[in-house]
Formats: sequence, structure tokens, C-alpha cells
Amino acid sequence: MQPPEHLLQPRYRADIDGLRALAVLAVIGYHAFPGAVPGGFVGVDIFFVISGFLITSIIVGSLQRGSFSFGEFYARRIRRIFPSLIVVLLASIAIGWFTLVPGDYATLGKHVLGGALFVSNFVLWQESGYFDAVAQFKPLLHLWSLGIEEQFYLVWPPLLLLATRLRVDTLRFTLAIAVLAFAACVFVTARDASAAFYLPFTRIWELLLGGLLAQGAQLPAAFAQRAAGRVRIAECAALAGLAMLGCAMFGFDDDAAFPGWRALLPTLGTGLLVAAGPDTIVARRLLSLRGLVAIGLISYPLYLWHWPLLSFARIDAGDEVTPGLRAALVAGSFALAWATYALVETPFRFRLRRTLAVTVLSLLMVATAIAGAGLLLAGGFPSRAGEPVRRYVDYRYDYQAGVREGRCFLVGDDQPAAFPADCLDPPQVPARPLVVLWGDSHAAMLYPGLRALADGTGTADGLRVAQFTRSGCRPFLEVGYDLCRRSNAAVLDTIARSRPDYVVLFANWNHRKFHGGAEMLHQLEPTIVALQRLGVPRIVVMGPAPRWKGTLATNLVRLYQERPFLRVPTRLRQSLNPDAIVLDRYLRDTLGRRDDLVYFSALRALCDARGCLTHVGDDPTVLTTWDYGHLTRPAAGFVAARLARELDGFAPLHRAEATSTPR
Repeated sequence: MQPPEHLLQPRYRADIDGLRALAVLAVIGYHAFPGAVPGGFVGVDIFFVISGFLITSIIVGSLQRGSFSFGEFYARRIRRIFPSLIVVLLASIAIGWFTLVPGDYATLGKHVLGGALFVSNFVLWQESGYFDAVAQFKPLLHLWSLGIEEQFYLVWPPLLLLATRLRVDTLRFTLAIAVLAFAACVFVTARDASAAFYLPFTRIWELLLGGLLAQGAQLPAAFAQRAAGRVRIAECAALAGLAMLGCAMFGFDDDAAFPGWRALLPTLGTGLLVAAGPDTIVARRLLSLRGLVAIGLISYPLYLWHWPLLSFARIDAGDEVTPGLRAALVAGSFALAWATYALVETPFRFRLRRTLAVTVLSLLMVATAIAGAGLLLAGGFPSRAGEPVRRYVDYRYDYQAGVREGRCFLVGDDQPAAFPADCLDPPQVPARPLVVLWGDSHAAMLYPGLRALADGTGTADGLRVAQFTRSGCRPFLEVGYDLCRRSNAAVLDTIARSRPDYVVLFANWNHRKFHGGAEMLHQLEPTIVALQRLGVPRIVVMGPAPRWKGTLATNLVRLYQERPFLRVPTRLRQSLNPDAIVLDRYLRDTLGRRDDLVYFSALRALCDARGCLTHVGDDPTVLTTWDYGHLTRPAAGFVAARLARELDGFAPLHRAEATSTPR
């Protein structure tokens, strides 16, 4: 595939299209086969640097010639960005009609609206709480990066124009903003990684790095000249840049906070490759390969198509998409990208008159935004579903009730000192055993069950409860985000002062990627040792609760769609996530043999050979989990009662009873 004629100009650099290809292939590899390219998400950062370089080059060149026009600039952006985006948004609406339950279809409408208005990053940031829907089930999740780029395009040209008219050195001006934005990125990432990921000011430094290159920060031409007996500095820069990209793509994974300082590796690597120029061996022999250049030319529609295809397939299959199907979907995204580029993007960019193209595309984008808003306002058209599906299609649960969010269940960047005194029940006469609940949001959802026991409904003597829970923070002392480690250290100090009879450790143990029980125990062991040194009589490790592929309500909807005359099942085996089952078996085999703690299987409390409970009690609309695995209040009461039964009703203990635990 040859680049269009307008690209065959001295300014065109085939190596940049090759760099685009590396970026999009990294992203696709990460999304389709994350084990093969664990850091492939940095492809977006590569795109940011390239976009900043190209856009700033256009703006600065026009300003220097005195020919810059906002109308021309934004008309070019519309013709470049709108055609493929409109096609993908409308295709997503059509596919969603047949594959999404009403609640998810309404959410898709919101995301279509956000994509059409180029504010997807803000929409997704607002949804990015710990209890947000699993990212893989959001077909338009990837549009966050497009939102950041478009916001940059809106702000950057006026700023450069203003700086030029005020006779401000634009290179220093760009550098100053980039440094401030990078500092903000590092600061915010340590406190709220989701905000740093989605907000434009914490990502704009990556585009401004490309802007610096466009304004003359390239390697001096003399460096690119071969000196006798020495390797050219440009060649070294290109090799170093390529190595940095490789280290980021294959050395990073999504367990570490990102972007933060880690984003320097792929962005600086990209900057070195761009700065080294098109004449290095890397540029000529690798990045300018015809195949890579061809992929680079369709990289934009390819990026737009690949994620919706993978996401809809995961929704339809309950996240269990075979490698063969994923490979086929990737191949399909290449075919759709080429067709979109050739049949939609190219005519609007190069064949239609500018005014006509901009007018048609603007009207189509407005219509697409209206369609998305309509889906949202219509609630995803619940009339598409019949009874008894409707009882679950709009399943809503108030998870905040009873979990003391913001006080004893900390979220976001609440500091460890934010645990107030009433998170620990006061001493009582006669004395009652004190049970400390320590963990993440899954532990917070268990608290209402323990609270019921403390209020006298589960044991003869009652008990005291302390709740120390933080979203996303497992009770690990030595691993995790800095805020988690500091919070857990504060909890340990409180335990040392309060001298509890029981400490219950509960969390989403296989949060993010499941590496196996051995690693989880290795991370938990320092906590167990610290509690033993404090003389805690009984340490209880609660194993994973059932985890579903998608929400339990969605799985019931799918089951009804397949078997419309089925009664509400008490137990369900389909769509259980096997990771929780594997982890529970491992923990029972290892911790179950130890005498210095108690292992309690939440999975066994809720599941048997027939499957896991979908509801407790007589009302089938009150489910056991309200999302993929967080317990509802009835389920928390059920599990807490089983735990109390196994621990002899939380009988009072003495510190000498730290051994000889009940089985």
C-alpha cells in the first residue's frame, strides 16, 4: 500500500507511520493477548507523542508563514477524525441492540454521546470508581485517548497563537507547561491513579513532548553526520529509543500505577526515535518497512475497530473468548480498518470539497450524539426484554447502605488518619469479644453481616466489631500502592492498641491478574506474622467469595434469553470465574493445615457441587452479589452466620489461645 499522494512530500516521514504501526500493534496485542504484550498499553503514549509532534509542526509552520487559520485547522481535524469514528459509533449501537441488556445498552448510549462530544475521558473517569463495571465489558472504553487528543487540539492552537503574538519564546513556553503537567501527573498518580490516567492536564505533557520536538528540539544535524571511527549519535538515539519502547511494552504490566513517572520510558523512547530523524538504520530498515507503513496508514481506524470487536465478544461469551476467536477478531479488525480507510476516510479527506465534507460530517456526528443520548434517556429500551428477564435487566443495589463509606470504608485518596474512633465499637460491660474486619471493598460488604451478629442476632453474648476497610487495598503490609501500605500500617497500629480477639482478613485476593495462590500467600504472610507478634489470639483468613464473569444479574438475563421458561435457579454454575475456585482450593490445602490461623472458605459457604447461590431467602430478586462478586447484605449476613458457627459463635478468647484453632 502506497501513502496518498499528498503524503509523498518532503515533510512526509514513512518512519513515523511505522512508529504508529508499532503503537497500534502493541495496544492490540495487549488487549487480545495480554500475556504476550503485558505493557502494550503504552502504545497510546506513543500515539500522544506522535500527535503532539505532527500537530505542533502544522501549527508552528503556519504561524511562521503567517497563514494559520483556525477554520482550516479544525476542518482538517474534522475530515481526519470524524469519518471512521462515526462509522464505529453507529456500528456499536447496532451491535449493542442485539447483544446488550438494557442497562448496559443505556451505558453504551452514554459512551456514544461522550465519544461524539470528545469527552469520553471525563465520562470514564467519573465511572472509574472501584465498583465500576469491568473494563472489558465497555465497547467504547478506548475512546478516552481520543478525547484527550481532541481537547489538546482545542486548547493548544490558541495558546501557541497567543504566545506568538506576545513574542513569547514558544519553545520555553511549551517546556514550562510540559514540566508542570508532568509534575502534576506524578503527584496525582500517587494519590488517584484513575484521575491521572483520564484527565487531560496529567497527560498533556506527553503531547507537548512531541510539540517540543516539532519546535526545534531535534538532535542537531551535525550529530546525524557520520564521524570517522564513531557511531553516529542519531543512530544511538534511535537504538536507545527502540530499546526503551521494548522495555516498556514487555517489561510493564497493569499492576503498577500508571502513568506517573513510568510513562517517561515510552514517551522518551518515542521522542528519541522522532528526534533521530528518518535517515537512521532503525528508521530506514525497520520503521519504513512497507508492511509497517501500511499498518500505520490505517492505524486510526484499526485502533477504533479492534476494541469494540473484542469487547462485544467478551460480553457475549461471558469473558471466556478463546485464543482462536480473539485472533479471528483481530484479523477482522484489520479488514474493517482497511475498508473504513479506503471507502470512508479517504473520500471525505481527499475527494469531497472541504465545505461539503465538513458540513456532512458535522451533521452526522450531531445525529450520532443524539442517538447516544436517546439510548441513555430510554434506559437502553427495556421493552426489548420480556418477562421474567425484566426483573434483572435493570437490577439496582444500594451498596453504600450500611458499609460506612467515607468513614470506615475509605475510598479514593482518603488518608489513613481518616478512620474515626467509631470504626471500633467501644468497650462494654460485661466484656464482649472484639472482631476486627480488615480488607478492601469486599470486606466492607461483609461488615453488615458482622454488624447483625454484634447487635445480638447471631450469638448469645454478642460481640464488638471494628471495621478498617479501603477500596482496592488488600491487607498486605509490603506490596500495593503507597497509600494502601500506609493505610494498612495505620490499621496494624490500631490493632496493637485495641488488642482484638479475632482479626478477619478478607479481600478480593485475585484482584487484577491472578498469579496463583502461592504469590498471594507470599504477599499476605508478613501481615500474618505481624499479627502473631502482636499476640492476636485468632487470625482468620477468609477465602474468595464466588466471582462471576460479568454481573450475576447479567448472567441470569442471559440464561433466561437462552431458556425463557426456566424458573429462577437457586444455584448457578454457568459463568463462574474459575480463578476463585482454583485459589480457594489452594488456600484450603495450604492454610487449612496450619495451626496458627483459621481458614474460612466463603466459597464453600455459598456454593456446593450444584453451583453457587443466586439468592438467599425467598425473594429471588435479592441476589447474593450485586456485581461480579461483592456480597449483598443478605449474603453478608448468611456468610457471617456461617463464619460465627465455625468459630464457635466468636467465643471470648485469651491470648494464650493463639494456637489450637477450631477446624
